[in-house]
Amino acid sequence: MQLRERSLPINNATLMTLMQELGDECSRVLELMHQLQVSNLQDDQKAEILAEILASVIHLHTHCDEDLQGAISDELDSLPE
Repeated sequence: MQLRERSLPINNATLMTLMQELGDECSRVLELMHQLQVSNLQDDQKAEILAEILASVIHLHTHCDEDLQGAISDELDSLPE
């Protein structure tokens, strides 16, 4: 599924940047997973793809910290009830 690049309906500029970066990294992981599905991968190709997935997972883990969670919570709190 291909998503079109569109603006996010988020008021906080920092949160919007963080969400865009999160989406980019998630897209990267999906792309790498699709690369793993290619038949006849050489072991060195598989190792390179897995290493890139590991780097992305580490980035996602550090990216999704309390600051991001707090910014999302603040955005939720700003919505009308």
